[in-house]
Amino acid sequence: MQIEDTALAGCFKLTPAKHIDHRGNFIKWFSREAFDRANLCSDWAEVYGSVSRRGVIRGLHFQSPPADHAKLVYCLGGRAIDVVLDVRSASASYGEHIKIELSGESPLAVYVPAGCAHGFLALEDNTLMFYQVSSGHTQALDSGIRWDSAEIDWPIVTPTVSPRDEALPRLADFVSPFR
Repeated sequence: MQIEDTALAGCFKLTPAKHIDHRGNFIKWFSREAFDRANLCSDWAEVYGSVSRRGVIRGLHFQSPPADHAKLVYCLGGRAIDVVLDVRSASASYGEHIKIELSGESPLAVYVPAGCAHGFLALEDNTLMFYQVSSGHTQALDSGIRWDSAEIDWPIVTPTVSPRDEALPRLADFVSPFR
């Protein structure tokens, strides 16, 4: 597994090992040994999956302390523009974001550290995203940043967004619980 830095401290782009033969391919999305060597979280509490239609934006989500978590995100089918937004108030990259295209055809994953908001835009119908998180879901601490408030150049004019995500605070109005 190749682990590359991104512009956000603690956020990494991962290229997993992929083996191809006449049957198809086999991808190792996670290796505790590789994660431990890179000092990344390797203790996952829950795994989630979502299937989205083309034009859906999910996010930008995080959990507040003490239930904050690291997240490993990958796409098993379809294509998505994955976004990570730094909301750690003491971070040199506070308010900055990265975008990485994920797809079922070209295996990449994103490691999202605690203190960053995460979201994505589905570029195809039936985009299947998976997330491994280091703490269990805590509804009372589940939050986020409004998708259109952080100067992210989403390649869509009128996305499909949930009422919950539309009601999230704008980045300019956000008081971060993260340092």
